[in-house]
Amino acid sequence: MIQQRIRRLRERGPAMLCVALVCIVGQCALGADVYKTVDAQGHVVYSDRPLSSASQRITLQVTAPNAQEAARLTKEQALQSAQASQEMKEMQQTAADQQKQATAEALQKQRCDAARSRYAAFAAGGRLFKTDEQGNRAYYTDDEIAAELAAAKAAMDSACPQ
Repeated sequence: MIQQRIRRLRERGPAMLCVALVCIVGQCALGADVYKTVDAQGHVVYSDRPLSSASQRITLQVTAPNAQEAARLTKEQALQSAQASQEMKEMQQTAADQQKQATAEALQKQRCDAARSRYAAFAAGGRLFKTDEQGNRAYYTDDEIAAELAAAKAAMDSACPQ
C-alpha cells in the first residue's frame, strides 16, 4: 500500500509541481483592488470594498517578494541595529565618564576651598586656638602659627591648581 502511494506521488509529482508554479506565478500577476472614498467632510478613506457609489476603484499591482533583497535588508537592519547599540553604549560610557569627572572636579573644588579657608585663618593671625582632649582652648604660639601657616599653604598649593 505504501509503495502504491509512493508510485502515485512519483507519477503526479511533475504535474503537482507545475500546478504549484502556476499558482505562485498567478499570485504574482494578480492585482489587488482598493476603493478610495471621499466623505462629505473631505476625509479620504481607503477600503477593500466600496463604501458608497462614489467610491473609486484603484488597482494595485502586487509583486512577489525578492528573497535576496529581503535577506540583504535583514542583514543591513541587523548591522544598523548593532551599530546603534554600540553607539548607545559609547554614549552611556561617555556620560558616565563625564559624571565621574564632574564629581572629581567638585570634590577637588571642595578640598581647595577648605585649604584656602584654613590658610586664610592662619594668615590673618590673631589669637588662634585649638581644642585639647578635655575640650579646653589651647592657644597657638607664634612658632605653631608659622608652622600651621606653612602647612596650610602647602595643602592649598597642592589642592588648588593654578
